[in-house]
This record gives sequence, structure tokens and C-alpha cells, in this order.
Amino acid sequence: MKQAKAPPKKVRKRKSQLGLSPITADPFHLWHVQVAQCAWDQFGLQAVWFIPSGDPPHKDGITDKYIRLRMVKAGARGNKHFKVSDREIRRPGKSFTILTLREMKSEVGDDVELNLIIGLDNVEQIKRWKEADEIVKLCRLLIAPRNTFVGGRQAIAAALPTGARFEMIDCPDSGISSTLIRNWRKNGRARSADYLYPNTAVRNIVNRHRLYL
Repeated sequence: MKQAKAPPKKVRKRKSQLGLSPITADPFHLWHVQVAQCAWDQFGLQAVWFIPSGDPPHKDGITDKYIRLRMVKAGARGNKHFKVSDREIRRPGKSFTILTLREMKSEVGDDVELNLIIGLDNVEQIKRWKEADEIVKLCRLLIAPRNTFVGGRQAIAAALPTGARFEMIDCPDSGISSTLIRNWRKNGRARSADYLYPNTAVRNIVNRHRLYL
């Protein structure tokens, strides 16, 4: 008598991975694209979406949002894995990350995992973000190294909301920042700052509008 065949095991479908990089981009710079590319390589991301903020809740006196959007589009050009979303530019009110995550999740569904790319310098601030506990339920955090944070993985976990899932991006630490560029331009070092943009298109936008002088 033949034995009945065991039912085939269900193969769990691996979720697609999508990277989200919400940034002020004032200005967009070389480290933004370096981190995004390293995250794409390391975690097999389908794409990385740069999301320039329209009206960030904790920053005043920033550059016009449409100029910042143009910088991001110019800087992401040429890499087919980089996408740019203007959803926070178009959306009225403050640009809260939780709103963007909810929008994206409703659009991509449960078969896609959202990965929020942040710098290590944001780790100690994230608990103060609007609905931080809900943010970490909707995404995994991909954290880029920054020399502003002291401590290892255990210290990072303690600084994040309870239950946060996170991984470290394997990319070089960098002192390049939007603040550095603005300060250099303000203090007569615009030519030095020219080498901190992703390409000449971004540099030309900054110089054409005489930003940060």
C-alpha cells in the first residue's frame, strides 16, 4: 500500500525591500548619495526614494522647498536605483515622517518592507519624533554611521523606541553635512564646498541662487 505524500511545504515569499531617505536637503550633498548606494548594495533594496521635506517641524529659515527638490532631483540623476518623491513638498502642513510612512505603506502593501534610512546622529532624537512608537512598527531602520554618537549596538537599541528593528549600514563615516557646506559658504569657502555635492548640477543650482552666502 502506497504511503500518502506529505503536502508540499509552503514557501514563505521574501518581501521586497524599499529604502526611504527623508531629508531636508539644504543642500543635498555627497554623503546622502553615498549612504543610499551603500544601503542599496548591502540590503538588496529595490530602490531608494529620496523624500525632501516640505516644512520640517524642527527647522526654521530653510531654503525654498522647490529649490531643494530640484537639488535632490539633480543629485539623484544617473542612478537608476534612486528615485525622488515630492509627496512632502506637495502635502500641506508639517512634514512628519509618520505621515509619509503611512502613505507609502498603503501604496506598496504588505509584500514590501519599508526601510527608513537615517544617520546615527538622529538616533538620540527619534524618540521625540511625532508618533515614534508607530514609526518603528511601520519600518526597519537602516542607520548610517556618524561620529556624533558614542556607543555600540546595545546603546543604539536603548536610544530607540522599544521594539525598533534596525541594522547598521556598512559605509564610511563622514563629516560631510549640510551644516558644514552652509558654514563654509558663509565664511568664504564656497570653492571648497563645491567638492561636497554629488555632481556639478547640484553645485550649479547652489551657485545660481547664491545660497548660504
